[in-house]
Amino acid sequence: MAIPASVRFPAFPEWHFDVLRGLEYFAGSGADKDERLGDAVELVRRARRRDGRWSTYSGYAGKQFFPLEPPGASRWNTVRALRILSWWDAP
Repeated sequence: MAIPASVRFPAFPEWHFDVLRGLEYFAGSGADKDERLGDAVELVRRARRRDGRWSTYSGYAGKQFFPLEPPGASRWNTVRALRILSWWDAP
């Protein structure tokens, strides 16, 4: 079964939307937490690997001048996810 694009979390979302990018927007904007984002936050939590990091998946089709991060454990997505969870879990 293919993973839906909105939950693939490529290292850099480019012009595409995914759940991680949407939550980054709300966390970075200083918005108050909204219970309607709870399902998306839980999706990010469940995507965490056993080693505590998040994965990245193959990027989108098209020309790529150099690879930014190979598929697998992702330093970039881990930082992105931790920022979101820090915002969401703050008192």
